[in-house]
Amino acid sequence: MPSSQDSSSETTRQAILDAAILTASLHGVARLSLSDVARAAGLSRPTLYRYFSSRDELLGAALMAETTALVERVAQSVVDIDDPRLAIATGVRTTLELVREHPLLDRIVRTEPEALVPVLVAEGDGGTPSFLSVVRATVEALLAVKAPDPDPVRSRRRADVIARLLLSYAVNAPDDPPEVVADSLADFLVLPAPDPAELP
Repeated sequence: MPSSQDSSSETTRQAILDAAILTASLHGVARLSLSDVARAAGLSRPTLYRYFSSRDELLGAALMAETTALVERVAQSVVDIDDPRLAIATGVRTTLELVREHPLLDRIVRTEPEALVPVLVAEGDGGTPSFLSVVRATVEALLAVKAPDPDPVRSRRRADVIARLLLSYAVNAPDDPPEVVADSLADFLVLPAPDPAELP
């Protein structure tokens, strides 16, 4: 059972992350200041530094927390859908809609995409999960249930393609409405895999 000190520490950490999201949503990532974040969280800078040693560390943690929450909502949106094509279309549409509705992610996508792209596409260092690995693992788990493939290598590759497409479309969304993009991607992604014996 977590101690009251652990609970208080987690509450403070979450308050800092929330304040970072709010501050970056208002002022942008480039102008994110640890002083502004500490002020918004009602904390001193030394207290903030006990949790996050740099602006980049704080921003990375805040974006990861928001991305993880978004991925969980996408997974929940398809949990009761059995049809593979509909599940993929629903997941893609939900992803695009949530990104557009999110105050920070939408602002970054519209005004500072260069700040988001390197963070989203990084593979991570093995010890720390990356955005790509979080999205890919979720997609792979969903595919295992919604569109199982007896070939594990092909299944992993399909999950990787979908994850990269989702991140790409989230960062640089097309002009088409989310449901149109979702239907197009679902048509492409649910094509049956070719029989190796029939390949040239």
